[in-house]
Amino acid sequence: MNGTAIANGNGTVDGLSSQSLRDSSTPAQESNDVAFPKNKEQLNDLLDRYYKLLFETKKLKEEFEKLDEQKFEDVNLESKQKIETVLGQVSLEQDEFVKEEEEFMNKLASIDTEGSAKGFDSELFEKQIAGLLLLSRDYDLPESLQSEFNDSTLADEKDDLVDKILQKLLETDTDFETKAASLGIQKQDKNLKSSALGTLQAEKIISNKISQRLKELENLPANIGTFGDNSKVDHLKIQALIELKATRLLAKQKLLRHNVLVHESQQVKYVNPDLKSTPLALLEKRSFNIRPKIEQRNPQLLAMQLEESKKQKAKEAKRQQHIEKVEQILESSIERANNKFIRDNYRGHYLQKQINNFHQTTEKEESKKLERTAKQRLQALRANDEDAYLKLLDETKDHRITHLLKQTNQFLDSLTEKVKAQQQETGGSAIGTPRSASPDTIAETAATTLDNKAELREKTDYYDVAHRIKEKIEEQPSILVGGKLKEYQMKGLEWMVSLYNNHLNGILADEMGLGKTIQSISLVTYLIEKKHESKFLVIVPLSTITNWTLEFEKWAPSVKVIVYKGSQQQRRSLQPEIRYGSFQVLLTTYEYIIRERPLLSKFQYSHMIIDEGHRMKNSQSKLSQTLRTYYKTKNRLILTGTPLQNNLPELWALLNFVLPGIFNSVKSFDDWFNTPFANTGSQEKIELTEEESLLVIRRLHKVLRPFLLRRLKKDVEKDLPDKVEKVLKCNLSGLQYVLYQQMLKHNALFVGADVGGAKSGIKGLNNKIMQLRKICNHPFVFEEVESVLNSLRLTNDLIWRVSGKFELLDRVLPKFKKSGHRVLMFFQMTQVMDIMEDFLRWRDMKYLRLDGSTKAEDRQDMLKVFNAPDSEYFCFLLSTRAGGLGLNLQTADTVVIFDTDWNPHQDLQAQDRAHRIGQKNEVRILRLITNDSVEEVILERAHQKLDIDGKVIQAGKFDNKSTAEEQEAFLKRLLEADANGADDEENDSLDDDELNEILARSEEERTLFAAMDEERKKNDTQHKSRLIEKDELPSVFTEDISQHFEKDNKELTKMREKKRVRYDDGLSEEQWLRAMDDDNDTVEDAIRRKESRVAKRKRNKAIREGLLVEDIKDDEVGEEDDDDYEAAAQPRKRQRRSRTPLPHIEDEEEAQPIELDDEEDEAPEVDGFVAKCMAVVDEITSLVDESDGHNLSDIFIKLPSRKLYPDYYLVIKKPVSINQVIKQLNQDKLASFEDFIGELKQMCLNAKTYNEEGSFVYTDATVIENLLEEKLAGNQEQQ
Repeated sequence: MNGTAIANGNGTVDGLSSQSLRDSSTPAQESNDVAFPKNKEQLNDLLDRYYKLLFETKKLKEEFEKLDEQKFEDVNLESKQKIETVLGQVSLEQDEFVKEEEEFMNKLASIDTEGSAKGFDSELFEKQIAGLLLLSRDYDLPESLQSEFNDSTLADEKDDLVDKILQKLLETDTDFETKAASLGIQKQDKNLKSSALGTLQAEKIISNKISQRLKELENLPANIGTFGDNSKVDHLKIQALIELKATRLLAKQKLLRHNVLVHESQQVKYVNPDLKSTPLALLEKRSFNIRPKIEQRNPQLLAMQLEESKKQKAKEAKRQQHIEKVEQILESSIERANNKFIRDNYRGHYLQKQINNFHQTTEKEESKKLERTAKQRLQALRANDEDAYLKLLDETKDHRITHLLKQTNQFLDSLTEKVKAQQQETGGSAIGTPRSASPDTIAETAATTLDNKAELREKTDYYDVAHRIKEKIEEQPSILVGGKLKEYQMKGLEWMVSLYNNHLNGILADEMGLGKTIQSISLVTYLIEKKHESKFLVIVPLSTITNWTLEFEKWAPSVKVIVYKGSQQQRRSLQPEIRYGSFQVLLTTYEYIIRERPLLSKFQYSHMIIDEGHRMKNSQSKLSQTLRTYYKTKNRLILTGTPLQNNLPELWALLNFVLPGIFNSVKSFDDWFNTPFANTGSQEKIELTEEESLLVIRRLHKVLRPFLLRRLKKDVEKDLPDKVEKVLKCNLSGLQYVLYQQMLKHNALFVGADVGGAKSGIKGLNNKIMQLRKICNHPFVFEEVESVLNSLRLTNDLIWRVSGKFELLDRVLPKFKKSGHRVLMFFQMTQVMDIMEDFLRWRDMKYLRLDGSTKAEDRQDMLKVFNAPDSEYFCFLLSTRAGGLGLNLQTADTVVIFDTDWNPHQDLQAQDRAHRIGQKNEVRILRLITNDSVEEVILERAHQKLDIDGKVIQAGKFDNKSTAEEQEAFLKRLLEADANGADDEENDSLDDDELNEILARSEEERTLFAAMDEERKKNDTQHKSRLIEKDELPSVFTEDISQHFEKDNKELTKMREKKRVRYDDGLSEEQWLRAMDDDNDTVEDAIRRKESRVAKRKRNKAIREGLLVEDIKDDEVGEEDDDDYEAAAQPRKRQRRSRTPLPHIEDEEEAQPIELDDEEDEAPEVDGFVAKCMAVVDEITSLVDESDGHNLSDIFIKLPSRKLYPDYYLVIKKPVSINQVIKQLNQDKLASFEDFIGELKQMCLNAKTYNEEGSFVYTDATVIENLLEEKLAGNQEQQ
């Protein structure tokens, strides 16, 4: 330090701080216009100014030296002197600062050298520093250091020092500025020049400060904090690095801001609505959107480069073109040489091979031509194109087939003669005239009697030979009123009338579903109306007699029909009318034709019509012999949907029955079929059997065409597949009979005294009918019954022995599975479906199940699995309502209607699941009906409801407006069902042969089913009867239980409860379907809600009109909108049946006084309470989980599904949901806010009980429960 100011290369003064310059600057120190520097920046500026003056002086001096040195005068001398004066003052200030610094350092040095007793202990200080470092790293101090620091003297000194510091800090009499100055916090001077932004000087000051700060940050050592004892050095180092990087980005930040400002300023005139419409903005808008032109430095040089590049490309393209031309010439030369080589090689080697191949190909084509001709001949024969067949036969010159044609022509000639003889015998003439025919028809007959002898035999139309007498029918008979016949049915009627006019009989063999019954009835009505015939005998199977009866009632109600069937007593009541002949049609079954022969065969019938006539295939059967021998008819007509057209002997049996004079010898059939092949080898016979047999059968069909009429659905009703429905009657098992009688007589089931004497069913006739249907389906639907018989709930023989329907299916389903048929089974009750699942699993039959609980996406998957080729599933269980619509299950060909629906259209829809387009097999519909049960009544009602032409239900027997007498008659029919069933032979269940007759679709299946029955009988030896009998039941089912249902005589004196009987559930179709489809609702609950609403409306009307509730009928109260109903009703505990009848609830409510004024006064208070509760509900529904954003109340809005979570209602005794609480609020069922909070807390408790701890439901319930606790506490504080 020499006491003078020395400027370094950077323009700063060594040892001079900016603070000292500011402190030492005063106005007195400034010299004239040269101001005293207040900081380093001003000092640097002053030095720069001084250096510039020196440089200018030196330059001027050098110029003047060239001219005249004595004339030189320093013009900057005054300025330099002033600056030097100021710099001298700065040097003095610097000397003073250095002196003060030396004194301070000397003082510090003197402190370090003072005595050791009270001086600085460096060794102790090092130990303290080490201990501080250990504590900063959360390490324990060693015991040696702890003993060092426990020095009391040092502790006292520290305490004194701390007390002084605290006393200094806690002084309150000093002001803030003084206290801040004592702590080293000085107030910064406000420099207006440096604080103002935008000026050149301010910006320059800021820029210098930033540069200085950058330099400070850059000069920080890289190893800072490595050996330091301060734990915050690392953090400060990171902050310094962040500040350094952020400061370096200042230039980029300024550039970005500048670009943003420029862009926004340019855009504002086109975006701002006030500026964009100005003329200046509109003029500049186009130029603004034009992309600015890119400036090129040397455009002429760029143009030259582009031109040179273009020339190079053209030159390269020309060169490439030349190369390609040369390559093409080379390729052409090579190809020409190869072609020449191939030609030479072909001529030398392959020509001979091609000639050989030609001869072989010609030989194969000739062979194929022969095969093709044979196939064409066979196809023409199958297509019944005789002209094309004969033409092809002439080309082939097949002598065997020609010989066969000669044989068949001879037989056809003999048949033609026999037809004429038959007509002569029955009508008196081969030509004849129609019975009661019109003159026009007679003229037409005369015109058709001429026989063109020149016509070739092969082209003879044998239909004209038989139907020489023709009668055109333009419209159906007037007494046929059930509907209008279709075109093909009118043709069928015309064909049958033609048979009648030509004294012939025939077979109506239309395919199933084309209305053979209706056509037969139309024939009967036509002959009665037009031909005045009187008596017709119609013989039908027992299973179709009901359908025949209904069809006669619908289509020909004016025709007197006697249905001869039923019990012996019923038949005896019909015999007088039959004896007197007071009937037009006698409808009966095969059995009664044989059994009641003396009575039924005494008349000369005009027509005998036999339905399902394939049963006449055995000409030696008792039925066939009886009809041939004892029953006299003018004409015979057989109805069959399956004519045996490919089996000549069986077909001959049918033809022999209807036309015994023509088809009188079965030997002629055998000779005709076998004689042409008698003298040929067996090998040729096998090769030509198909064509020759088909030729014989086609020729036979040609001559049979007058006597057999068959139309297929694909020809007349293309959209209707083949479908056959059979009603299978099932007997009740011993257990079913006992339970049925209990429910019928007592409306309850008795399963033992330990249950309280009786297990009450649901009161009301409709519910009684439901319980009776359950018993008919399976008694194990009642769990108490199964517990008595099968306490272990094991699946064994009881599952089919206790139910007549299951016993029948136990015989039927194995046959279908063995024969390759697949089954659809429709149910009304899901409980029965559960039992059927157990049965199928026990019998090892693969199945699928679909009911109302099945999801939409699962339905389609089930359909794909079931309809898949070679699917392993044999049976598909469906509920009628859920599975009856929208399903395509054409891969199944058998439908079982387990229990009939009240709505017959539901069953029809169910049948159409398999009976639809795409079905290749005949669809068999089996409807199971229990004898002497409510199911027969349901079936009768279903038939009455099923009216294709829109006919109204007759007599109102099954609507809500039926009279009391009709309702009583309906009850009486149920109660007397078992009495009438004792003598009714119709009610016997089908034996194995009859069942096989219904089930079998072919003779092979019938044989297979019979063999399976024999095998089953051999294996089933442990039961004396397949159905369980009464003597096998426990005593609880066999004892006299009437005593358990007797009431005490003393109770009879009490008020009698008025019981009301309903014959339907009171629900509309939509309400019933809605209750069935809802997981949390039942039909019984829907009925109760409906009845309660009706009762409430009746009470209100009685109050308004001053009447008794009993005087108001149900139909007078009207209907209301039933759309709003409780989807998730709270389950109620089932109460024990009371032995003492209670007064009807209507009377109790009717007796209560009505205080409307009080309720109106309390309304505002209730509204406030409800609003308060609803505010809590709204707060609950607004809770959202912060983790995934789901609403906490979603899971608590409604109760869980009973079908998806049945165990929930076993674990939770009192289910609660938010919807239920809201409904209780609206119905004023919650008396206080505490009750409201209690219901919601019960809801949370249920969720925490059923779900595991840690699940999202458990967590959500906890959050809601905490909110409820807060609301409850807040309410108590307000009170």
